[in-house]
Amino acid sequence: MAITFFTHSIKENSPVWVRVREGRLVDAKARTLITVQTDRLVKGKVLLHRINSGSKDVLKQKNYSLSIAQQKMDSLKREIQNALNNREADDIINKDWLKNIVQPSKNTNLLSTNIDAFLDFKKSRVERNTFIIYKALKRHLNGFEKEHKTTLIVGKLDLNFRDKFLKYLNDNGYSNGTIILYIRSLVSVLKFAKRRNIKVSNDIEFFKEGLRKKKSLNVYLTLDEIDKIYRLKGLSAKEDLARDWLVISCNIGQRASDLFKATKSSLNADGNILTIQQQKNANSKPIQIPLLPQVLEILQKYNGDFPPLLSESIKNNFNYYGQLVKKVCQKAELNDEIKTLQYKSAKNKSGIITKKKWELVSSHIGRRSFATNMYGSLPTALIMNLTGHLTESSFLLYIDKQRYIDIEDLRSQMIDAMK
Repeated sequence: MAITFFTHSIKENSPVWVRVREGRLVDAKARTLITVQTDRLVKGKVLLHRINSGSKDVLKQKNYSLSIAQQKMDSLKREIQNALNNREADDIINKDWLKNIVQPSKNTNLLSTNIDAFLDFKKSRVERNTFIIYKALKRHLNGFEKEHKTTLIVGKLDLNFRDKFLKYLNDNGYSNGTIILYIRSLVSVLKFAKRRNIKVSNDIEFFKEGLRKKKSLNVYLTLDEIDKIYRLKGLSAKEDLARDWLVISCNIGQRASDLFKATKSSLNADGNILTIQQQKNANSKPIQIPLLPQVLEILQKYNGDFPPLLSESIKNNFNYYGQLVKKVCQKAELNDEIKTLQYKSAKNKSGIITKKKWELVSSHIGRRSFATNMYGSLPTALIMNLTGHLTESSFLLYIDKQRYIDIEDLRSQMIDAMK
């Protein structure tokens, strides 16, 4: 990898440009913030003036400026080399990558600036769902800044910050798995900043320490509770829509991102089979889901179509839905005391808290309710095909069940195998 400096201008003083080349694959150029006396930059090196007695003081001053320019170029070369050595496999070395190093923005130490740079870099490189996760992380960090009345500086994000951010996410009702996802995403952002020579705390190497996915005390709606919600009266117009989507979700077992894609055009001619291409499993074939009586009755309510969305904005639609299903379940008086997991603290050393069931309801509960209620009644592989789980172990952890083995049937099969 060759790193060279040059000028474009014919003026007396001009900005220094840098060029990074690697065979035929890489050839990136960017203007630096360094200026130099144009005719003194020769073959990438600054040449000092030869001092003579006639203009000794003037040339000394010029040589001083030239020496400073050379020092800046040497320092910048080390920064570029360091960034090249620490790049990720999918980093594309182009003018934008190079410009980010040689012309850093004024607020490079702000976390918000680095997240924006990270999002710009990742936008075309990751799946849409992954990008949405990073956008959500940015929203939560902005919320953290407002709540704590602070501005987050990358170099000051230590383990003390991590613990406060964990508490913030936990207090806002996010599950163990979601919190782990956000922390891992934050670490990716900070490592991205570090590769671009932004000062980052050494503590980031320990941000994921102690964060392990664990079997959660999962919450789901029983068949009786779903029926109670289905028959619930006295709802507002928006709550009525959210209730109908919730009941549909509990009957078809799809993620919210797939749930809200369901339309009349997704139904067969008889209107009783739904075809969906699951977004997270985009490479798989579309799945067909037979619609149960509750769903068919809801469709009749909307002239054979699915309910309208709560908002034309997809982001707002998810937010409204998550808020409204809680209100619906509160009105359905789902007040059972449920134990759930929280991060351990000095006040709560067990990591377990108790809340009313409606407080723990989220947009995800329909899929979990479907999987849990169907388990044992339908073949596990068939349920997994509908919910989109790829492994039985993840499916069983998701519904908070252990694999059931009929020991006598197993004994019989083992005897037959030995014959």
